[in-house]
Parts: sequence; C-alpha cells; structure tokens
Amino acid sequence: MKTMRFLAGPFLILLTILAFWPVFRNGFVWDDQEFIVKNPAIRGLWPPSRFFLSQGSAAEGAIYPMTGQRPVMAFSLALDYALWQRNPWGFHLTNFLLHLLCVSGAVLLVWKTSRSPKVGFLAGLLFAVHPGHAEGVIAFLGRSDLLATLFVLMGFWGYIQWRDAGRWRRVLWYGGSLLSFLIACLSKETGLALLGLLLVYEFFGFKGGKSNIENPKSKISRLLPFFLVGLFYWIYRGKVLGGQAAGSAWWGGSAVSNFLMMFEVYARYFRLLVFPTPLSPLHTIPVPGGWWDVPVLWGLGLFLGTVVATIGMLRRKPWTGFFLAWFLFGLIPVANLIPIPGVMIMAERWLYLPSLGVCALAGWGAWVVWSRSRGWTRRVLFALFAVVLFLFLVRTRSWCSVWKTEESIARALVASSPDAAVGHNNLGNILLAKGQAEAAIASYFRALELKPDYADAHNNYGMALMQTGDQEGALREFREAVRLKPKLATAHNNLGIALGKRGQIAESFAEFHEALRLDPKYADAHYNFGLALDENGDVAGAEREYRGAIQAEPYHTRAHAVLGSWFLRQGRLAEGENEVRLALRLDPGVAEGHTGMGNLYDLQGKLPEAEQEFREALALKPNSPEAHYNLGNILLRQRRPAEAEPCFREALRLKPNLAYAHFNLALSLEDQGRSGEAARAYEAYLVADPKALDRPEVEKKIARLILTSK
Repeated sequence: MKTMRFLAGPFLILLTILAFWPVFRNGFVWDDQEFIVKNPAIRGLWPPSRFFLSQGSAAEGAIYPMTGQRPVMAFSLALDYALWQRNPWGFHLTNFLLHLLCVSGAVLLVWKTSRSPKVGFLAGLLFAVHPGHAEGVIAFLGRSDLLATLFVLMGFWGYIQWRDAGRWRRVLWYGGSLLSFLIACLSKETGLALLGLLLVYEFFGFKGGKSNIENPKSKISRLLPFFLVGLFYWIYRGKVLGGQAAGSAWWGGSAVSNFLMMFEVYARYFRLLVFPTPLSPLHTIPVPGGWWDVPVLWGLGLFLGTVVATIGMLRRKPWTGFFLAWFLFGLIPVANLIPIPGVMIMAERWLYLPSLGVCALAGWGAWVVWSRSRGWTRRVLFALFAVVLFLFLVRTRSWCSVWKTEESIARALVASSPDAAVGHNNLGNILLAKGQAEAAIASYFRALELKPDYADAHNNYGMALMQTGDQEGALREFREAVRLKPKLATAHNNLGIALGKRGQIAESFAEFHEALRLDPKYADAHYNFGLALDENGDVAGAEREYRGAIQAEPYHTRAHAVLGSWFLRQGRLAEGENEVRLALRLDPGVAEGHTGMGNLYDLQGKLPEAEQEFREALALKPNSPEAHYNLGNILLRQRRPAEAEPCFREALRLKPNLAYAHFNLALSLEDQGRSGEAARAYEAYLVADPKALDRPEVEKKIARLILTSK
C-alpha cells in the first residue's frame, strides 16, 4: 500500500506529461499575437503599477486588452517574457507547471474533504487529462483560468486549515486565504467563486457529514472580510473597464434571449465534461425562439436538476454536494448573464475551474462502485476506467496538435462551427498571410454573410481587396469597419493607408493620428504613418514614427529595416547598416531587410550583390511596386535596359502614380532606342509629379525625343 501511494504522484505527473507533451511544439497562435508578441505592456516588470493600468477592452477595439483587467495574468506573462523573450516553449512550460500545481491542489482538496486518498487520486487523474478543459492549458489566454483556479484552491485550503490551526497559525492561514482570494480575483473574475464556496463550507460543514451547529452571525463575521475584498475587486474591475463590464451587446439582441441562451450553454458545458466531443476553439449558440425551444428546456431541466441534487447532497453527504456547488459557482462568473466583452458566448477554457467539481464527483463515484463490487466485476470496472482515461489522454493530445498553427485552429473552427463568423474571418487572415487573396476574400465574404456587423471582418476584407488592387472596395470596407467600431485602431490605420494610395494625404494623416490616439503604442500605425510621411518628404517626421514603432515593438523587423534604409538615404551608412542587419537577424524573411541591404550594396558600388538582394526582396514580396522598381533600377545601372523595362512596367501596374518609375522606364526605353515610347513615359512622369523640379529639363528631352522619333 505504501508503495502504491509512493508511485501515485509520479504516475499522475507522467500521465499529465503524456497528455500535454505535443503542446511544447506549438508556437504563438490566435490571440497570442495581441497578448504576447505585440503587447508592450508585458515587456518589463517595473513599475508594478503598469499591470493595473487599463489598456482598454476588446469591445473597444483595443490592441492589447486585459492588462489592467487581469493584472496577475499580465504579470505572469511579463515574467515569462523576461525569462524566455519570444520563445513559446517557455510560456507553454509555465502553463504546464501551473496545471500540475492545480492537479496537485485538486488531489489534496478532494482527499481532505472526502477523507479518502483513493478518491483524491482518481479525481486528480480525470482532472489532469480531461479534454473538456484542456484549452486552458494549451492556449496562453487560458493562463488566467489556471491562475484563478490555483489561488481559489489555495484560498480554500487556507480557510479550512485555519479552522483547525493553533492560535498564531490561525492568523497566517486566514490572512493567506484572504490574500489568495484577492489574487484569484485579479487573475480572473472566476476567482469570485471562492466566496460562494466558503459560504457553502460554513453553512454545510463536512465534519462527521453534518452541518456545523453554530451561530450564523459568527459565520458571516468570518466571511465579512472576503465580501469586502470581493466588493473592492468588483469596483476596481468596473473602473479599469471604464464601464465596459457589459461591453458586448446582449447575446441574441435582448436580455431575454441572452438569458435563454445561457441554458443551452449550461447543457453544452455539462456535455463537454461528460462526453468531451466535438471540441472547438469557439462555440456558437443559435438564438432561441422562446422558452419552448428544446435546447432551452433541456438546459433548464438540467440546471434545475443540478440545483436540486446539490441541495439534497449537501443535506445528506455535504462534501459531495460541495463539489456540485463547486461546479455551479465556478460557472457563474463566466455564464455571460452579463455579456463578457469579446466575441465568445462560451469557451472550453472557462470550464477549467468548475470541472474540478465534476471530476471530484466522478472519482468518488468510480471508487464507490469499484469498492462495492467483487471478482470479475471489479476487473471490468477497472478496465472501463482505464479506457476512459486513455481516451481522454488521446483526445487531449490530438487537441494540442490542433492548436499548433493559426491555420490548423482556423480550419478546426470552421469544421466544428461552420456558422461561426469568427472562424471564417480567421481562416481568411491565414489565407491572406499566405498570399491567397482570392481565397481569403471568399472566407471574409462568408463571415460577413453570417454577421454583417462584424467590424473586424470588414477591416480584413478591405485588406484583401487592397491586395487584389480593388482600392475603392478596400476604402469602402475600412470606412464600414470604422463606422461599426469607431475605436478600432486597426481600421483607422488601414483607412489611412487606403486614403494615402488615393492621394488624399491630409485625410490619410488624420486617420493615422486617430489610430495612434486610440493606441499610442500601436507599432504598425507608427510604421505606416512613417512610410506616408517619408513618401511625402517629411524626413524628420518619418524618422520619428519609425523610432516610435521600434519603441512600441522592439522586434518590429520592418521598422528596423525601413529606418535603416532611411539612414542610408541620409548618408548615415554605419547606422543604416546596423539597422538593416538587425532586421535580417530578427527575421531573414523580411523583404524590407533585403531591400535595405540592396540599397547598401548599391551605395558601395557592389551592383551584382545589390541585384541579388533586390531579387530576394521581390521573391518575398512579389506585389510590392517598390521591389520591382528597385530591381529595375539596379539592372538599368548595370546597362541592362531590356531587363529593367518589365520591372518598371510591373511597378507601374501595381502603383500607377509612382513618378520615379515612369522616369526610369523612360530611361530604359531611351537606352533601347525607342524614342517615341520614351517621350510618352517622360510625359507620364510629369503628370505623376506636377511639381517635379527637373520639369524644364524633362520637357526639353521630350521635345528632342519626339523629333528623333519622326
């Protein structure tokens, strides 16, 4: 028996490792770009006040939401960033270790309350590998659920230890419990569940299976500090969110529909715990027609049955009723009765805390049935439990692999929830990043069919249209995104780009200013504003914005590369080379970095090396008019006008108002002896740049070429 107890812990750890080992091969996916990769709020540990400052809510279109809303989660991510930088392996390790701590806490708590180490061990096995809440361990956004669960466990453990401790230790246990409650709440709002659990514990104690007979006033007085901490947290949360605690509209369009939908959500959560398939990165719930809808009635019946069972079990066998109450109280903070800001009505990671209650009851039920059976029945029950555990492990491992890449997640989402607009939108983003603009447009179009007021999909649809050359369509979509969500900084940034392409410079600059007003640390907005200023001759302003992008996001490779090219144009070769080489060290596949190296080699007179770099940039960014122009220019410099000509023509197809491409096209045609075509190209140059300083010389050249061509 002692040997079995000794091996139980290592076996539990080994099983958990086997279940989640594939996750260590996963990168930063989905929300990780906003919460980790691009989030300046986690790039430092000092001052601590930075984690309590609001960065806005997702409903407001903030780029880095939840920093002030969940400061403990933000601090843990910042600590990971300090240790691992942008290595996802380290972040996964932290999530895994937190999960192991939660599993250990679950085993101890169930053991303590049931007074059976075997029940605790069986509950721990189920909790360790359950697929229904595996997303909490796999996804970095699940960090808040892991932390809240850990500190709820610590807070409850401290409270029950306080009841039995000596005088001086009582203060430590009680103070530790209260502090754990505060940290749990600051990790995620589910930490409030501890307050309900302590109420159940006080009024339905577990000693001897009977409720404690004590003056209710003394029980309330012991819990009063917890009520005050909960009230403080709720006021703090409301202040940080700036009134956005109910940031989303009612699900289904009304409070009644929202309320009815929660019964189907409850039923789905219950099913995920009992029969965890199908899993999905995002679950959608149809709007019910009324109380008579079957899913609503089924969910309502299941909920009322759970409540009745909880009350009955609290009276007969309090500790089992306590764990049913654990499930109920764990769900209340994320029940969406008051809509949670964002796009999710339910999420599997939100099951992490409440699932412990169901796992505890399942472990107890398995032990009771097994202990009352004899002979071959025991062997069958053992085999059945082993099969369930094995299936859970296999499902969790396979789910880890689904979260490996953005595309695998998006395709899983579309497959499991074909009516979820966010899935089609995310798949469109993946296809667009792979250069498949037409396929991306189809995905965005489907997303907008499902949800016409989906501002992010309008914004992304606009980017896809811009890639295909439909500038008017892109402008229309960006304007619609801004109309639907005025605080969506990304839409203002993209609208600024689109207006700039149309030559509406003042309006373009105004949109960049608005994007940066909404989010001063929005690196891409700084970068794009810098490009616009650079193109319009504001040299100092361009440098300021490039540096702003790098300050907001030190690993912004394109900003480093473009700043390097800017230095080269100013004759600051050493600084330019440093920035360009840094960009290529950070990401050898950044086209702007190869462009910068090409510019450097050009200035150094190394024309073949420059040509090679420009060809590399063009291979990485084939739709860049500047890349085609650069290659044509270096070919012209090497006296290869026939090869340079198609490069300039392609640059002009992509960007017809690129004045210097018209000029160099004229040079290439002139070198080939095609005087008439060269004259027309020079005329196009003067049209594209009416304020050209060399206009008198160009006009003389046009006249000469026209005479020559006759």
